[in-house]
Amino acid sequence: MKALIAIDSFKGCLTSAQAGNAALRAFPDGCAEIIPVSDGGEGFSTILTGCLGGTFRTVSCHDPLGRVISAKYGVAGRTAVIETAAASGLGLLRRNELNPVLTSSYGTGELMLDALEHGAEEIWLGLGGSATCDGGIGLLQALGYRFRTDEAKSGSPLVNIQEIDSSCRCKALDSCKITGFYDASVPFCGPGGAARMFAPQKGASPEIAEALDAWLSKLCGTYSRFSGKDVMNIPGAGAAGGIGGALGGILSAKMVPGIDRLLEISGRRQGLESYDLIITGEGKADRQTLHGKVPAGVLEYVKKHAGTGKRPKVILIAGQVSDREQLLDAGFNAVLQITPAGTPLSDALDPANARRNIKAAILDYLSKSLS
Repeated sequence: MKALIAIDSFKGCLTSAQAGNAALRAFPDGCAEIIPVSDGGEGFSTILTGCLGGTFRTVSCHDPLGRVISAKYGVAGRTAVIETAAASGLGLLRRNELNPVLTSSYGTGELMLDALEHGAEEIWLGLGGSATCDGGIGLLQALGYRFRTDEAKSGSPLVNIQEIDSSCRCKALDSCKITGFYDASVPFCGPGGAARMFAPQKGASPEIAEALDAWLSKLCGTYSRFSGKDVMNIPGAGAAGGIGGALGGILSAKMVPGIDRLLEISGRRQGLESYDLIITGEGKADRQTLHGKVPAGVLEYVKKHAGTGKRPKVILIAGQVSDREQLLDAGFNAVLQITPAGTPLSDALDPANARRNIKAAILDYLSKSLS
C-alpha cells in the first residue's frame, strides 16, 4: 500500500506537518509520504514560501485588538506570501478576548503595506483563521483608504460606512498583482455568509452574529457601489470575516481556492493514481468542511486529477466529527474521529494525545480495511 498524507493543522494543537508526521507513524517505512497543506489559514505562508524557496521578513504590526506584535511573512523574489492568521488570527487572542465586534484586520493590511514598501510586485494573501468580521475595513485603512461614516452611529463599532475615499491609498497598489487564497467559499453576507457561518467561532452570540450580518449587508452595498462589482458573489468574499470581499471588490484581487493552488504549486497533479490511499483531515470536520476547507479541496483535487484509471481512497480524520453522512455523501471513503468519546477538551487538545490518537485511528482503519 502506498499513501499520501495531506492533513491541515489541528488549530491550537498540531501544525500540518506535525499532524502529518503522526499519521506517518501508522505506516511501514517507505509506504507513505507527507505534504504539508493549508487552505489559506494557519501555515499558509510557511508552506508556500518553502515551496518557492523564499525567506521570511519579520515586522512590527498590530494584533486584532490593536496591540503591537511581531509577525512574519514570506518573500520569494518580488512575491510576498502573507496569511491573515499572522496578524489577525484567532491564535493571537485568549478565549475571553474573542469579540468580532471589536477585532480588526488592520495588522494584515500593515503586513501588505510593508511588502509594498519593500518592492513587492505580487502579493499572495491567505484568507483563513482570522479572529475578525470587519469586512476588511481595517486592512483597507492600513493601506490608506478612508471611510466616511454615519455620524448618528459614531458611538458604535458597527458604524454605517457611507463613502470610501481612495485618494490616500498606497500608490504601489497600482502596480501590484494581488491574489486572495480563500479557505471558505462563502458569500460576503446572508444565511451562509461570513457572520452567520463563522462569527460564532470568533466569540459572537447568535444576536451579535445577526447584527454583524446586517452590518456586512450594508457594507456590501457600499463596496459594490464603489467598485462597480457584485461583491456579494465574488468567490471567497466571505472568507476571513469578509476580507475576501474587500480584496476582490476594492483591491480587484484575483480570488482562488487556497488548497487547489497549493496542491498545484506542490506539483501533486501528476501521479495521483499511484497512491492507494490519501489521508486528509482537520481539527473539526462538519458540513462547513465542504465549503473550501483542506479536506474538501483534497477530495475535489483527487476527483479532478486522478485520471480515468484507479482512484485512491480519500480518508478524512478529525479530532471531532459531526454531519458524518453529509461528508460521506460528498465522496470521502471513510470519516474517522480520532478523539475517543467523552475525552475532556483539554486532553483532546494536548499535542501528545492528539499524535497518539491520529496514529491509533489510522491503524484501526487499516486493520479493518485489510482484514
